[in-house]
Amino acid sequence: MACILACQLLRSLLWLLYVVVRSWQLKRVWKRRRARSVAIFFVEIIAQMINVIAFLAINAHSLRDDCSYQSSLIPWLSFVMWTCWNTIFMTFCISAHNSMPQEQHPLAFCKNSPKLADPNNRPLIVDGSLWLHAPKAFLWLLTEATIIALSCYDHYITRKQARERIGPDCHGTVQTECTQDHVHIVLTVLEIFWIFMYCVWFHKYILQEFRRLSTLPYGQNRISNLLVRLNTRLRLPFMAVFVLCFILLWAVKINSCFSFVTSWYGLLPMQILETAVIVAWSFIAMPKDPKGQPALMQVWMQEFCWSYRSKAAKMAARNQSAPNNAELVAAPMFCFEDAMKLLYWTSLTYDYKEAERTILTIHKGKELYGLESHELLWEQKHDTKCLMGFGPDTILLAFRGTASLKNASADIQAWQVVHPPLRGRCWTGQQPRVHAGFLKSWLAGNLKAKVVSTVLKVLHHQKKSPTIKRILVTGHSLGGALANLCAFDIAAAIKEAGASAEGGQTITVSCYTFGAPRTGNSAFRSEYNALVPESWAVINDQDVVTRGGKMVFLYSRPGQRVLVNSRGDMIVRPSWVEASLQRLPGGSVNHHLLTQYYNSMCAVILQQFENKLVCGGMEGIVEMCMETPILGDLLESFMGLPLQEMQHAAASLRQGEHVKISTARQPKLAFYVRDSSSKDKRRTSSSDMRMAGTPSGSQV
Repeated sequence: MACILACQLLRSLLWLLYVVVRSWQLKRVWKRRRARSVAIFFVEIIAQMINVIAFLAINAHSLRDDCSYQSSLIPWLSFVMWTCWNTIFMTFCISAHNSMPQEQHPLAFCKNSPKLADPNNRPLIVDGSLWLHAPKAFLWLLTEATIIALSCYDHYITRKQARERIGPDCHGTVQTECTQDHVHIVLTVLEIFWIFMYCVWFHKYILQEFRRLSTLPYGQNRISNLLVRLNTRLRLPFMAVFVLCFILLWAVKINSCFSFVTSWYGLLPMQILETAVIVAWSFIAMPKDPKGQPALMQVWMQEFCWSYRSKAAKMAARNQSAPNNAELVAAPMFCFEDAMKLLYWTSLTYDYKEAERTILTIHKGKELYGLESHELLWEQKHDTKCLMGFGPDTILLAFRGTASLKNASADIQAWQVVHPPLRGRCWTGQQPRVHAGFLKSWLAGNLKAKVVSTVLKVLHHQKKSPTIKRILVTGHSLGGALANLCAFDIAAAIKEAGASAEGGQTITVSCYTFGAPRTGNSAFRSEYNALVPESWAVINDQDVVTRGGKMVFLYSRPGQRVLVNSRGDMIVRPSWVEASLQRLPGGSVNHHLLTQYYNSMCAVILQQFENKLVCGGMEGIVEMCMETPILGDLLESFMGLPLQEMQHAAASLRQGEHVKISTARQPKLAFYVRDSSSKDKRRTSSSDMRMAGTPSGSQV
């Protein structure tokens, strides 16, 4: 096992050296931060390699020689191992401390701000002098002095006692009790204390960093966020386990010979854990192949626009960053305005024709996109509800989520069935398969045919002078999964029919889901992403529903993820590592509620006028409210953000002054209000709505 660990460490070291050499060959100069981070990691790898080699040597020597415990080699190899542990813990603390920039002015990242050179903006710890780490070096010296004293004492005193007990020919009986004198106990306790101090410092740095980052924009501090979460997931548990094992070895039975010898020979689980930490860290956090541009590509992909009007210009500016990158040019861009509007429609599907008291009205919903008419399809067998809206240039479809036992029954039918029509080979993993309950809800009552035929009919009627530019599909929870199936079938039908927008442009099918579970397998995801590239899965913090069904290979999420939380952070297209580090064990049912999605989206808006403002965020919110007055009215009524005050704050920002709006607040229930004493009108008369297959009802 030790040989395998050494090979893994050697592989990580060779990869690190390859990256450094290739960077030199390509004449790429690393910034001071990256160079120092790599240097610290290099020290950690070397220390662990020496540690594993010493562990291998001491245990191989014990197998070769029955009298190995009498050899002078054993205490000094043990000294080498403990010195390596001491060095590794010091690198842990330095790494955690390095990623702690000092408090900075919230405008410092805006290039057009005259306060960019504010002298109060202090740099990162890694940018400063090495003397900033002098306390850690002093702790290392104290720990090393204790290790040296303990090793010398073990060599000259304990080994002599072992000879007296067993005899020079090693044929005596090994004692189970190795009584320790006061000197050995004091040195051991002192060593435990110094290692515990490493853990205290490391934990202190992690807590300080989390507290500081919680008040700063995520995007401008993305690397710091990733590093602190990596330290929390990898190094903090290792240090806790190490200290716990070391204490238990001595605290349970301090005079045990097993504890005494184990401190010499080392613990294999600790070697395995530290090697795993290094391998994981080298894979996740270290620089990638210098020939590529994965980091820059990730930054470009994570850009988004605040308003639909600015989307084209924003995409053009992004694509100019790498005009020869076909993947970047073809990549869609997340629109915050569309997400807010479609979130309103998603909530409307729950209340429309069901809630007696709600401020969500179909009239306001149609006003958001300038829609002229609407239609409700409500399939009764599986209780699938679809609200459709039609305008001069937009078609909108919104699906309701789980709201009845029939919906819950569909949710639990989690086995997979073939997505029609049959295609691909199952044994090669190329056959698209989807959730059985979701597909039944979509196909029941011929709902799919009615929705798709309605959309195609609208497109056919305006064929001579096409004005429809885009089709928007949305839904929450179960409704999000139905929205994925609907968007796929509509896009496929449009492609087959050859329908196009004005000027021969392709009609864009966009899908925005909120808290949607995974719909199908990886084969379905591949086909879906090719047909509906502009598909966004908005996930609120620790929403437990969005985690279900993955099971390694059974289900895969279509589209791109957008992570939001109540702290006002929004991460568009997070990497696999980024999304994994944001996820906490267990998940939260409360975060799946639609009101919580509203609160998180509102928190993103509110933070643009607080400390977490994104450069261009204020102007984006103002432009969004000017284009859609109803959104401006909602922000003023529920969040205390009048348009005039927001315009004044944006103008002040351009002058380098951050003016906060005193009336700004986080809404308790966002834009969702319902009278809790009222009863749901789940079954209204057929004249109030159009069931699947019934005539169209009146408009509200």
